[in-house]
Amino acid sequence: MTNAVLYIHLGLGLVLLGLLAAGRVRQYRGAAVLSGVLLALTGAFNFMTRMKGAPAGWHALIGIKILLALHVITMVVLLARGTAPAEKAARWRKGALVSAVVTVLIGLYYSNIAR
Repeated sequence: MTNAVLYIHLGLGLVLLGLLAAGRVRQYRGAAVLSGVLLALTGAFNFMTRMKGAPAGWHALIGIKILLALHVITMVVLLARGTAPAEKAARWRKGALVSAVVTVLIGLYYSNIAR
């Protein structure tokens, strides 16, 4: 079951990253917000089940990863509302993309290098 949840988490991350990169969050707001909520839930499940033998010093980076993920989800919800001016929405989208890429890089580091 944990592998299935991990793959669902990765797939949802790709969907959300693709929507952000293409600038289609407002058009597919239901899918974007649902992906964000499910990413938070599957991320919490993966955190609880996979971090039993955590490497030394993981607290700081995992805390940063969680905060960046919450930033991405917040920006997706704000972009999905569609009430911001175009230049502000572009700035939010850019910030969410940077946060999403850093979140993925931290996850890849702990999945493949630190273990």
